[in-house]
Amino acid sequence: MIIIIGAGLAGLSAAYHLGDSEYLILEKNDEAGGLCRSYSINGFRFDYTGHLLHFRDQETRKFVEDLLKGRLAALKRRSYIYSKGVYTPYPFQVNIHGLPPDVVRECLIGFIHAWSKEKERKVEAKVEVERKENFEDWIYDTFGTGIARHFMVPFNAKLWKVPLEEMTSDWVSWLVPRPTLEEVIDGAVGMGKRDMGYNPTFLYPKMGGIGILPEAFLPYVRNLRLSCSADSIDVKERIILLQDGTIMRFDQIISTIPLPELVGIAKDLPEWLALSARHLRYVSVYDINIGIKRGGISDKHWIYFPEPDFVFYRVGFPMNFSKEMAPPGTSSIYAEVSYLPGESIDEDFLRKRVIDGLISAGILKDNDEILVMDIKDIKYAYAVYDKYRMDNIDKIRDWFENHGIYTSGRYGLWEHSSMEDAIRQGRETAKKIMDKGLGFRG
Repeated sequence: MIIIIGAGLAGLSAAYHLGDSEYLILEKNDEAGGLCRSYSINGFRFDYTGHLLHFRDQETRKFVEDLLKGRLAALKRRSYIYSKGVYTPYPFQVNIHGLPPDVVRECLIGFIHAWSKEKERKVEAKVEVERKENFEDWIYDTFGTGIARHFMVPFNAKLWKVPLEEMTSDWVSWLVPRPTLEEVIDGAVGMGKRDMGYNPTFLYPKMGGIGILPEAFLPYVRNLRLSCSADSIDVKERIILLQDGTIMRFDQIISTIPLPELVGIAKDLPEWLALSARHLRYVSVYDINIGIKRGGISDKHWIYFPEPDFVFYRVGFPMNFSKEMAPPGTSSIYAEVSYLPGESIDEDFLRKRVIDGLISAGILKDNDEILVMDIKDIKYAYAVYDKYRMDNIDKIRDWFENHGIYTSGRYGLWEHSSMEDAIRQGRETAKKIMDKGLGFRG
């Protein structure tokens, strides 16, 4: 028996690709999907923060498109940064035109200095070598002081809530666009590229929100037990105790729950591993979903806010992903506010800060009528990439795998990855478990 813990995208994908193998999926919530879910309130539909499909792997793209059978729309990104009182297109580093002249000058000169130093390093080393820097040093070395000071450092400090010098830079390669000198100069004179980065176009459901993606798996999976979680796992005896008191034996487990949670319920762990959960850091996020009685409040998809005056680091507009996300004549917003474990923010205070910030940015008007304001608290939003994670994550995952417990997905692998990655990882985990692909559904 294979037990799959968690019916998010990774768990559902693993079940789908296990084919005829005997498995049971455990999901603590009353519906599948994990954070890839949508919900409706007073005619508005919201996701659990922004969930957009962008693909680097064509096999996974084809799989998703076949699964959803024409229910996706392709959209061209309209993403911006709000700073210094103006909107500039994303990515910041190639679209600095329009900012105050002294800011543009500082960003341009800083990048030229950083570019020159990087060129010198490559000449001295003869070949390009991977530099193992902390995240803050990587920002300054890659973009220079201006871009670092005016966007990259304040935005990431607001998002991650930890000193950036404590973070590693081994996760940035596919997320943070690295421009050429010519591209930065073009951006300074108003010829910037708006299609740079990993998601210049993306796919989103025409109707139903992102929640239709996990729903599309359900006809192809079986033995899904909702409102049911694992209470403890006896690793040595290969016994799992469910929260309802059921005791089951397992051959393998596929765990997609947050790695610290897995460590917390597993028994007979070595001392070093049992202590590891205390050192795996993460950031939590309040997802504030708002419905406004006014249509067309913005033509953008999402906006980044690096400045500390705004409590949120990002704001998005679901009604611009799909008109079906908000009733006619209205608009919808999600605002993301990160916080560290153990912190708490009074919800009334949070609501006021969010509304005040949206008015200050010109998104809302003082007299706008708020029809909906709902807050979702996402405990495990982002795994923090720090030195401890770098030194220990492979050892932790390998130990579990050697004892028949395979970790998979964004939180099981304790990484910063996309929906595409979760689906691919579920497939790869299923394939790894099967004996030479026996029973594997390709």
